[in-house]
Amino acid sequence: MTVSENHFSEMTLDDERISHDFSASGDPLNPPTDTSAHILIIGAGVTGLTTAWALLDAGFRVTVISKEWASHGSGLRLTSQIAGALWELPPAGCGPQAVQGKLPMVQDWALESFAVYRTIAARATLAEAYGVKMKMFTSFHLNKIDSDALKTAKMQLMNDTGMEGFARGTHLFAKYGVNAASHGGLQDAYEHLAPIIDTDVAMSFLMRLVRSKGARFETDTVHGDILAQEDHLLSVYGADAIVNATGVWAGAAAADDSVYPMRGGVLRVVNDGTDFPKLENSMVVSSESKSDGYFRDMAFIVPRNDNILLLGSLVHRDAWALDLSPASDVVQEMRARCEDLLPMLKNARVESSYPFAQGMRPMRESYVRVELEERKTCRGQQSRIVHSYGHGGAGWSLAFGSARQVLRLVNGALSREEKKKKKMVCRDASMDKLINGVNGQRNGHLVT
Repeated sequence: MTVSENHFSEMTLDDERISHDFSASGDPLNPPTDTSAHILIIGAGVTGLTTAWALLDAGFRVTVISKEWASHGSGLRLTSQIAGALWELPPAGCGPQAVQGKLPMVQDWALESFAVYRTIAARATLAEAYGVKMKMFTSFHLNKIDSDALKTAKMQLMNDTGMEGFARGTHLFAKYGVNAASHGGLQDAYEHLAPIIDTDVAMSFLMRLVRSKGARFETDTVHGDILAQEDHLLSVYGADAIVNATGVWAGAAAADDSVYPMRGGVLRVVNDGTDFPKLENSMVVSSESKSDGYFRDMAFIVPRNDNILLLGSLVHRDAWALDLSPASDVVQEMRARCEDLLPMLKNARVESSYPFAQGMRPMRESYVRVELEERKTCRGQQSRIVHSYGHGGAGWSLAFGSARQVLRLVNGALSREEKKKKKMVCRDASMDKLINGVNGQRNGHLVT
């Protein structure tokens, strides 16, 4: 079923080129031709839609299918909408699983995404349409950063890349009026400018933009392993390759037992300056790193937009049920951790119409998976599926860098397929020539 035309409004932005390969114009940067390859994307979260954007601007034709779409009513939102969407250089405090073993790769993707967000935020009309702002992000730590190899390396990379507004020191405790004794005692801190994203606004923008650039949107559900259905899906949708951006559902879609949900949640409180001085910057409190590279955000305070502040977060492994409420004990404990850091939040009022957001981060035991399917199809052929899942709590932070990698892999898969077809044509031509030669000899002459 095709998604209703009324679900979207037309793009009204003027041409806005935000990088060499991404344009915020409603037209594709490189318009497709009649012979352009057609890519089927399964999944309509931030990963799927940003990938669609990259493919469309590269000249591909795109169809996006999903069983659910971004919602702005009273119902459950997509995980991409629930996300805190504070850009952080990996590893971040929602868990190490999304980057383990591939840290340099995902850091590159995050920095690529940072550059795109910074460009968008610098253009007022586009920034408002996308819902992104550059604001100070302060990271408080329960240990000395110099004694923590993982954090030291991360901070050094931020310094080396010239993060604007970077500063470090315990003077930041007083600057923001935090309780230095919170969580057993703050020991260190640094800050820099970072993108924060209003995910409801951004998802709406992405859907409008991708559709305006020519993508088809269809509501559909793929059950089970995509590989087992690859030929069928390519045929039904007239596609040349498939991108699997199914998030937490990739366990079934890619037959990957290492995928699991990490339930998260945030309280939404009114941030209009009435109950406490309005907060414009983001803050987190991070535990010390453990031997496996794990450290945890003990408190997470992020402005969502001009009037809403998010208090988080939760880290519940293998929790599929979204059955928490503002009154749940774990949610009250989460709020208390934020109040411990910033006591003025004890006066905060929960937003009445949408008080609490919860969702499932798409985690993976090893690392984020953005790669070609290595298994053979049912017919013993090389697959044309590109997987893009397991981003954990870093979907927004990695979005543009990850999408570029998918584009490279799609080009590689199609190039491989084209070479295979040419090889088959040459083989068939040679066979025809051989057969004709044999027949010609039988008739007393050689056909060349």
